[in-house]
Amino acid sequence: MRPPVALGFYPFRKEELEEQLRKYLVSDKSVNASGIVVPHAGYQFSGSVAGAAFATAKTDKRKFILLGPNHTGYGPAVALSSEEWKTPLGTVKPDTELISRLSLKTDESGHRYEHSLEVQLPFLQALYRQFTILPVCLANLPFSEIEKLSELLAFKDCFYVTSSDFIHFGPAYGYAPVGGTIEDKLRWVENRDKELANMICSLDAEQFYTSVIENGYTVCGFVPITLMMLIMKRLGVRHGSMVSYKTSYDVHPESSFVSYVSIVF
Repeated sequence: MRPPVALGFYPFRKEELEEQLRKYLVSDKSVNASGIVVPHAGYQFSGSVAGAAFATAKTDKRKFILLGPNHTGYGPAVALSSEEWKTPLGTVKPDTELISRLSLKTDESGHRYEHSLEVQLPFLQALYRQFTILPVCLANLPFSEIEKLSELLAFKDCFYVTSSDFIHFGPAYGYAPVGGTIEDKLRWVENRDKELANMICSLDAEQFYTSVIENGYTVCGFVPITLMMLIMKRLGVRHGSMVSYKTSYDVHPESSFVSYVSIVF
């Protein structure tokens, strides 16, 4: 059993968590979807952005492949989890049948202290009564390796949840490529984010991957997003749509801030 580790990212009292989820799982759209890209910050910062995508995306699939970045550096570059995961809303079971289809090894060390996939589980638990998960934690990989991985992980009977925040800006993140007023910086970040989101929605995986690396954009989950796009193309998906956008500055104005984007395919 993997215990919760995302302390402070979401309420650990069940009633309070359920109340927050009801507030965040709101959308005026409904789309038959194959996957979503959602942020993984504290719910007070990005919960509404993630919730909008979860509420918009409709699926009858109950096998969820979760793709997220490795923030901790533990474990291999590609780490699958076969444990049950616990949240305040109960336990979530791994998809052992799905794991058996793959030639990839499971390794819990990459997941043990990683928050980016755990924070997605309460949204799934609020929406679906019975489901299984395959959590995949990803470190930086060459594009060619991501292409190979997309072939292994493309399943028509699965729904995909990719976890990533977007640009981390300011002295706290060692990234401030432009100066000016805080409004100038926010505008610059939003323009870059929208350029990247357009690439993602157009499924331009290699352009997105190359743009992040060449420009040094601080998008923590760019590898999982790239993998997601390649999988979507293999499954015949043609495009995605941006659902919601926000920054941590909107909640707590500071010189350092993070942006959040959610996309539905």
